[in-house]
Amino acid sequence: MVPHFFEAEFHDLHVELSKQSLQQFINKMMEYKCSLYWRYNDDIIYLIIDTNHSIHEIPFEKNGTKLTITVDCLKVSEELVAKALELIMKEYRGSGFIKTYTEGPHYITFFKDGVIQSITEIHGGEKIVMNQYGAIIEYRDFDHDLDPETIINILNLEIDYTLMELYESLQALDNYAIKEQKRKLKLLSKRKKEIEQLL
Repeated sequence: MVPHFFEAEFHDLHVELSKQSLQQFINKMMEYKCSLYWRYNDDIIYLIIDTNHSIHEIPFEKNGTKLTITVDCLKVSEELVAKALELIMKEYRGSGFIKTYTEGPHYITFFKDGVIQSITEIHGGEKIVMNQYGAIIEYRDFDHDLDPETIINILNLEIDYTLMELYESLQALDNYAIKEQKRKLKLLSKRKKEIEQLL
């Protein structure tokens, strides 16, 4: 059976956990039959996870009795490793956002202090916003049953994400992607101005 495609990118990830919490994470990885190794330098401990399909390296900064994961971008190609990291973010009040790519929908999930703030589907009409109480709002390309303030918040998330994509495309000198992202930003900006008139 061919394994399904999966990739997750953890951006601006910050989570602090105790050595006991790290041990629980290690035990979970061992349950999944992963091989684990350590690599050290003066300030950082690297946990190397070998899943037999791929190798992932997670940096932990020493912080007194605690260990902190602080990374700008961490790419994970194994779903079980991504799910374990998400669990750490939830249980230990982590923050950051995750871009998840599958054969089907692609998602961006924003975490703040261990709580999912929003989930946005990329390359699709459906958007989901989740607040700290778990209430979910869904819409397809502006269902006007939503209040204008909520739509503007969703648009702001989309604009931020598109700006990040545009920056990456500028770095890569990808002229086609640059043109598409500029077009999308113009459309999002126009929609935002239209909705702002309803406030």
